Amino acid sequence: MERSEDLKQARDLHLIRDERDREVEAEAGLRAGRAVMLVSQLLAAACLMQRDPAWLALLSLNFVWGAAKGFLRFAQDREKLYLAWGLLTAAGAAVLLGTYFRQAWTAGMSLSRLISYAVLCRALTAAAGLVFVALLLGIFWLAHRIKHMEGEQWERYFHSVSSAGLLLRMGAVMAAALAAVAFLSVPLFTRLGFQEPVLLAALFFVAGGAHLLGGFSRRREELLQKLLKLKR
Repeated sequence: MERSEDLKQARDLHLIRDERDREVEAEAGLRAGRAVMLVSQLLAAACLMQRDPAWLALLSLNFVWGAAKGFLRFAQDREKLYLAWGLLTAAGAAVLLGTYFRQAWTAGMSLSRLISYAVLCRALTAAAGLVFVALLLGIFWLAHRIKHMEGEQWERYFHSVSSAGLLLRMGAVMAAALAAVAFLSVPLFTRLGFQEPVLLAALFFVAGGAHLLGGFSRRREELLQKLLKLKR
């Protein structure tokens, strides 16, 4: 594929953002935040009617959102009103979360277990990155061994596939790496004494995928520019 056509396709797919794309993404993010707040409020009400203390944690999301918004506006505008709003809502979130965790600890929840799970998820995400590199190298090695791919053949291959296609292939390899690590984490969680190891592994897979997808979204233009340079 010609570089000009490749670049046009990337722009048509909004992989390379213009000013309008940034405005649309900002508006979409704002509406998504409002939708999350509305759902969290409804779930908090449902939990409260069931006398489930999870309503405290769900309601705190509204205060966390307000605090983040207030602090960000203060960082941009330096207006003390936004700082006061951020501090006030952060205090509300702290009270709600503190009350929730106090009740949860009384019910037998272990803070050390929660921290251990968070640390393990960070380590597993790093391991998924290593598995991703290993899988890519394995694919290159198999292509060399089976199809005898050499330098010029690889160059023709990279020129024949669009940058969007290459990104899609890389995403599939990353998903496979993340799924492999999530699968292997089940016996790890079991051995460490975590309850519901399968569900914890599934949670890691979803959260890890969201983390990696967010990182890609923030740096996709940089990655696309590097891919396009390979096709010069």
